[in-house]
Amino acid sequence: MKDIFKRTTTSILISSVVAFILGLLMAVIPNISLQAIGIVFGIYIIIHGVVLIGLDFAAHNIYIPFQGIMSGILSIIVGIIMLAMPNVLATIFTIALGIWIILSSINVISISISVRKGVPNWYLWLLLGIIDLICGIIILFNPFASSISIVVLGGIIMMIHSVITFVDTIMIKNDVKEVTKALEEKLKDIK
Repeated sequence: MKDIFKRTTTSILISSVVAFILGLLMAVIPNISLQAIGIVFGIYIIIHGVVLIGLDFAAHNIYIPFQGIMSGILSIIVGIIMLAMPNVLATIFTIALGIWIILSSINVISISISVRKGVPNWYLWLLLGIIDLICGIIILFNPFASSISIVVLGGIIMMIHSVITFVDTIMIKNDVKEVTKALEEKLKDIK
């Protein structure tokens, strides 16, 4: 189980760093062609979706409540749409990023609740998941009209999301024994 956690956390940490860099570029240089950002983000979100689906299958094999299939499939679909129509980035990007962050935060909240009895820092995961959920809702219902504002706001929220995911993953990595024990206890309760 430790090997799976190690591979999973490494994948998520790398994905978080890439998302942070992409978000930083979007926030700092919003005048980059929206089409270029749409293509890069489309490729990124497809790869992220494939990783989520793979992690979901690995997690379910050891009975971890990771709901990555739905997020993964949605990520792949949105990524393909963004590659096919990068000029409509402003609308698709806002909706896709908002939904993606909301689904990711629901996953973090679900895991934090599942391990609350055995992991001392579970409430921090829950808090970070709730903050991430709020960020997703803000970007989904973005009140800003201009595409440059959407790109800057999307970049900032993407950076916040990637930092939260990075911190969550480090916490899981540091508490791997407690997380494993809590999930095994939860599995015993299910059986």
